[in-house]
Amino acid sequence: MAVFVKLEDSPMFRKQIYSLEQSADELKDRCQKLHKGCKRFVTSLGEAYDGDLAFADSLEAFGAGQDDPTSVAIGGPVMSKFTTAFRELGTYKELLRSQVEHMLSDRLMQFMSVDLQNVKVKLYGL
Repeated sequence: MAVFVKLEDSPMFRKQIYSLEQSADELKDRCQKLHKGCKRFVTSLGEAYDGDLAFADSLEAFGAGQDDPTSVAIGGPVMSKFTTAFRELGTYKELLRSQVEHMLSDRLMQFMSVDLQNVKVKLYGL
């Protein structure tokens, strides 16, 4: 950032500072909306993960085992593939939830609470 030797307080300068402040406020509002959406998405991914695992457990309980004649007769070996698939889907949803929470939501919160606040401080510190 260039160091200003002399800044004069003028209507044009005040207008530019006001415009920068408005832009920062608008960016903060947009970030808050995105953060709120992230929190909802993280919550829904957590619920989806729980649902996938619960369904996989139900399939597993219904299919019993590979050596059970009743299980084999009703398609237990095929159901075990679905059980595995739902457990994997749940794992991927949990990974996505974790990444959205830490890589997007937390960083967005840091940006709003520290970086944007520093912009305002620097604007008024001129």
